[in-house]
Order: sequence, then C-alpha cells, then structure tokens
Amino acid sequence: MSSRRSGQAAKRRDPRIHEGPSGFTWHVELPERASAPMGARKPLARIVVSEGEGLQVPVAVARRLDAMDDVAWGSRAELLYHVGEVSDACCWEKLVDLVSRRDYSTSEMASRLVREGYSRARAEGRVEYACELKIMSDARFAEYFIRAKVAAGWGPVRIERELSRRGIEASEVAGWPEAFLEQDDVSERASELLARKAVPEKNAYAKFVRFLVSRGYPMAIAKEAALDRIRDDEGEC
Repeated sequence: MSSRRSGQAAKRRDPRIHEGPSGFTWHVELPERASAPMGARKPLARIVVSEGEGLQVPVAVARRLDAMDDVAWGSRAELLYHVGEVSDACCWEKLVDLVSRRDYSTSEMASRLVREGYSRARAEGRVEYACELKIMSDARFAEYFIRAKVAAGWGPVRIERELSRRGIEASEVAGWPEAFLEQDDVSERASELLARKAVPEKNAYAKFVRFLVSRGYPMAIAKEAALDRIRDDEGEC
C-alpha cells in the first residue's frame, strides 16, 4: 500500500512538461480525487503555465491536453485557444454519453455538465446544439416522463412538481393534463393504489390521505379514495 502511495506521489511530483519554441512551458496537475459527492461539482485539474496565471479545467480536458504529442504552443493565448477547443469536444462527448444512457431535460443536462467542471455558457451552448440536432428535446422528454410516471402510479401534483425541478413547467406541455390523465382515471388510480394496501388499525384515514398526497394526488381525491377504501374494508368485515 505504501509503495502504491509513493508511486502516486512521484507521479504528481514529476509531471510531463510541455515546452514551446519560445520557452513557454505548461504542465498538468490532476486533483488527488476525481469523484465528488452526488450533486456536487467535481474537482478540477490545474494547468500550470510559465507565463501568467494557471488554468482550472475539467479532468477529462486536462488528460486529453496532456496526452497530446508534438504540441509547440508558444504562448498562454495559444494554449487558451486549444483549451477551448478541447473543452468543447470533451463537453460534447460527455453529453452524448449521458443521453445514450437515459433521456434528460435541457436544464438537467446543462447542470450535469456544469458539475463535470464545464462553464455554464459552454454547457448551455452544447445543449443548444444537441437540440438543433434533435438529440435532445424538452417536449419529447416531458411526454416520456409523464407517461412513465403515470404508469408508475404518480398523481398530477407530483408529476408537475418533478417536471418543474427539471426546468419544465407542466402548463407548457402540449395536452397536459387532459391528454395524459382524465379526472376519472386519476380517481381510479388512487383507489387502485390503496386497494393494494392493508387498512391500518389506527389512523387509517390520515395515513391513506398522507400516502396519496405524497404520491402527488390532489387532496380532494386523496380524501375520497381513503374514505372509499375504509368503507370497503368495513363492508368486507
């Protein structure tokens, strides 16, 4: 274990020095850890330059720059230009990788890329480009999200809340809620959810109402469904 640590330390002490024809040099310093708590921004790598202030960039960008051969950038300005080019490429590749796994809203994706270490402007620019190519679409995401959550038993209130958290207002979704939910259908789904649950011995009504409200059902429907469930149970007895 100690030899492994000393090897890592030696690796940090001896970075690869890139030198241009004018004597301008730069090298990469990677963070000791690349991960971060869920929802937090990942640690950034540092590019140390011989002239001017250093740069902080996403780890993927730093690794790609450091792996380049035969680079002879003669100034900080020239390095900055290539950092921008590589950042655009890495940011785009991360976006494509993420949407290949699941669908994202544009707001979700921009925030995700910012957590990877990219600037808000670059993240939003890549997301806008993805929308132009039809790789991403808030309308498509919202329709899929709503249908999936309706099938999972979510009520309209929770669906609207969760869409809003993802940067989409339900009122702007074409056909919401009529095309996805009918009033009778919402009531039936609430009743179906309670039919699967045993009636508690104490505070059954309050517990059923809280359960349905937590799933996103309106209070009036939750109360009616709870009363119906309790009456049905009493009738069976």
